[in-house]
Amino acid sequence: MKNKPINPYLFLGILALIWGSSFILMKEGLKVYTSYQVAAMRISFAGIALLPFVKWNKLEIRKGDLKYFIISGFLGSAIPAFLFTAAQTVISSSLAGAINGLTPLFALLIGVLFLGVRFNKLKIWGVVFGLLGAFFLIANKKIDFDASYALLAVAAAFCYGINVNIIKQKLDDYPPLLVAAFPLAIISVFGVGLLFYLGVDFDVSDTQNLKSIGALLVLAIFGTSISLIMFNRLIQQTNTVFATSVTYLIPIVALFWGVIDNEPISIYQLGGLACILVAIFLIRKDR
Repeated sequence: MKNKPINPYLFLGILALIWGSSFILMKEGLKVYTSYQVAAMRISFAGIALLPFVKWNKLEIRKGDLKYFIISGFLGSAIPAFLFTAAQTVISSSLAGAINGLTPLFALLIGVLFLGVRFNKLKIWGVVFGLLGAFFLIANKKIDFDASYALLAVAAAFCYGINVNIIKQKLDDYPPLLVAAFPLAIISVFGVGLLFYLGVDFDVSDTQNLKSIGALLVLAIFGTSISLIMFNRLIQQTNTVFATSVTYLIPIVALFWGVIDNEPISIYQLGGLACILVAIFLIRKDR
């Protein structure tokens, strides 16, 4: 049964606030833990957080759909979690957020090439303006990084692009809570196992340790569990390109954090904001 209609722009804004802050939270976690530990804790905590909200005894999954839930868990959460944290050991959180803006492009290309999704000029121009906006947001910054680490973030965006098509094409008529919780439950087993293997020091007497754990809990519960439920519902009631246009707003949230940190705002950043707003308008206009 379909859910009641939502306000897509409200969901888009909330998701932008949550995911735009995720890169800062990952950075906080990396102050104490390794990239593997941060990623493993994120997917473990996220899966555990949603377990009580699903009626597991009444779980109904059609034959043949289980593989799509498993794939969604790894491509939509697990693999990107490890790729982004590994990337952020070298590149900045704002750059990682900007690279995440490639997701709608990958979503559109994969849908067109492999799933028979139709496209038109509005979607193409929407993607172009969105990428242009993400570029302008970082164009005035001096960026010095190992390109191979930036490619890890690109690979994560590619995984997201595949996943949103799977949700839209294969899991569209399942409740958003189930589409978020079941894949997370699957990968949380992998995450918990990895944590036991790696070992994690929860030193409650250390202030920085507490800050890092707190940041990772917020990242898991809000930046993964709750946001995935909202995102899945947004995909189901709009389209993959519009839903993934949230990635265009992520650099804006990063810009907000920069203002809080007394970073100057340039004409490039204002131009990027204008391009992003045009992109969302064009993508949403093609229903």
